[in-house]
Amino acid sequence: MTAGVCQWVFNTRLTAGEMDMFDCIEFVGTQTEADCFEPLSRYWSEKEPIDGQAERARELLDGVDLSVSCYTLDSDFAVYNENAFEETVTDCIMALDIAEMLGTDTIRLDPRSSLPPERAESPDLGFILERVCEGMQQVTDVAADRGLTVGVENHGLLLGRSAQVMRMVELVDRPNFGVNIDATNFRHVFGEDHIEATRMLAPFVVHAHAKDFHLRTEEPPDAEAAGWRKTPADEWIKSAVGGEGEMQWSLLFAILRDAGYDGTVSLEISLPDDMHDSVKQGIANLKRILTQVEAEGEATADA
Repeated sequence: MTAGVCQWVFNTRLTAGEMDMFDCIEFVGTQTEADCFEPLSRYWSEKEPIDGQAERARELLDGVDLSVSCYTLDSDFAVYNENAFEETVTDCIMALDIAEMLGTDTIRLDPRSSLPPERAESPDLGFILERVCEGMQQVTDVAADRGLTVGVENHGLLLGRSAQVMRMVELVDRPNFGVNIDATNFRHVFGEDHIEATRMLAPFVVHAHAKDFHLRTEEPPDAEAAGWRKTPADEWIKSAVGGEGEMQWSLLFAILRDAGYDGTVSLEISLPDDMHDSVKQGIANLKRILTQVEAEGEATADA
């Protein structure tokens, strides 16, 4: 497995206008040990055409010896608005051109659907899930013609539970469709066992994100001021430097390894008050743990 950085780790700097796409690539390529970079479509500048920016990004990526593990697309399969639904599908299909320019063979979609006010109180999750999957099928079919794989992330509040993600894999039912797994989302968003969720979905993983958190079963002193958040499972979590929390990276990566996954694990956690150093250290930890996990797998196979 290879170690990458998801552009999301720089989100606060990007939204504040303190970094741009090219700053992120330059930093990851020259200041970290990462092998790959994962750009997000939302971070292109609106001041110039995206295809021109993508060409510049590809040149810079080559110059700093980074490949692109995955291209993440913003999507809103607004299932109660047919025009918006069709527009999202069209936009995602058009964005495949950018993925090809960047040199990746994988794109990520989120199962997001905005809801009108009259539906927000009691959404029909079954209908929403099925309709989102119809849109993802259309994108995935076009992606297949271009040799691209599509991964759905367990993201958001509506459709990010492990059983829902499994159902999306079943409904889309395409050989080039799988899961962009973000294991800790299961735990800190829904209170699920993220280890067991990973075991269930591991055979379908096409790309992986890695977040890490400190974990407590009792409320820490001055929890809110210290950055702790309560999960639906009545646990308390706080962002950690990747590989230095309690999310059991070694076990998660071993589960992926044993399921046959040998792609990229993309770091997606940083500390806002120490962003650059936490990304550097997170990648160093990620590479070290991946190396250990792969060595253990080889030793077991040789035994």
